[in-house]
Amino acid sequence: MGKTAVPVGVPKTGFMIESMVTATAHNIERMIAGKAPNAEASWNAICLADFGDNGVAFVAQPQIPPRNVNWSSSGYWVHVAKVGFEKYFLRKIRSGQSEPFYEKLALQVIGVDKLRSIRFDDDAAA
Repeated sequence: MGKTAVPVGVPKTGFMIESMVTATAHNIERMIAGKAPNAEASWNAICLADFGDNGVAFVAQPQIPPRNVNWSSSGYWVHVAKVGFEKYFLRKIRSGQSEPFYEKLALQVIGVDKLRSIRFDDDAAA
């Protein structure tokens, strides 16, 4: 195992943080180009809480009520899913990929988005 360009510890399912950072990066890029920010974080949350040989998983859309989706489940499968996620996460970080296309596709299939719909109304006026 080699070092990564960015220091990383134990992988976390910090989906809401990724959502906020993605919106920030899009908006900074637009501001540099002289355009108005138009990306907004979705505040959706996905969590795999591993308790050794058991765990709890939940999806909340958005994390802050009122929610459109509120799902949770527990069992051994969450432990297995968390171990798999940790291996996947470390592999993608070591390879320099932050969000491969198949990750975007999987999230789209389950209906979880990092960003709310991006507004383009200010581009038409420019």
